[in-house]
Amino acid sequence: MMKLKLVILSIFLSNTIYSQSAKDSLLKKDINVLVEEMEFMYGYDQTMREYTIFKTFDKSETNRIENLPDSLKIEEIKKRKFKSDSIGKLIWRKYINPMDAEHTERLIEITKKYGFPSVERIKKYYNKEFVDPEFSPLIIFIHSPKKYWEELKELMLGEYKNGTINQCQYGYALWQFTGRKSFQPMLDNGYELVVENGTKKLKSTCK
Repeated sequence: MMKLKLVILSIFLSNTIYSQSAKDSLLKKDINVLVEEMEFMYGYDQTMREYTIFKTFDKSETNRIENLPDSLKIEEIKKRKFKSDSIGKLIWRKYINPMDAEHTERLIEITKKYGFPSVERIKKYYNKEFVDPEFSPLIIFIHSPKKYWEELKELMLGEYKNGTINQCQYGYALWQFTGRKSFQPMLDNGYELVVENGTKKLKSTCK
């Protein structure tokens, strides 16, 4: 019986390794097209959200405001508020929420075919600079609508076990998929609570 269990485990591990190797090969083959597509999805995600805060698509202007001291930043943002809350709500309803769903579904497809395209995996095969240095496909799942959370919990647990994401990335994703009600999913997965300058903050222990 023990020998049979070992044989079954060996077959399972071999299939898992082969499957991941095949996905790595596919990712390498299609890397340029995939990165261009995901950079668009990430750029749309960030740009539309920034517009609801800064009321401009000018990246140099949003960066300027972001780099202001907190007190000046708050004042600048206040000056840029929409005259009616209905405009902001319209942008979320018509342009952000629907595309969050579209992008989530597309990244699920990509993940099932190639394995999750973490920045670390992408950099193994992609020899160009990203359009946005902060580019991260994980943000697309972090902004996923609630109706996808249960599916994404299972999907990302599998990706963690396969090694395409690390423990901290899994914990960060799980925090989102549980409604951000508690930091416990992160504390259970690679984060620790530390005190710096009298303030508590979460710190990643992953390399």
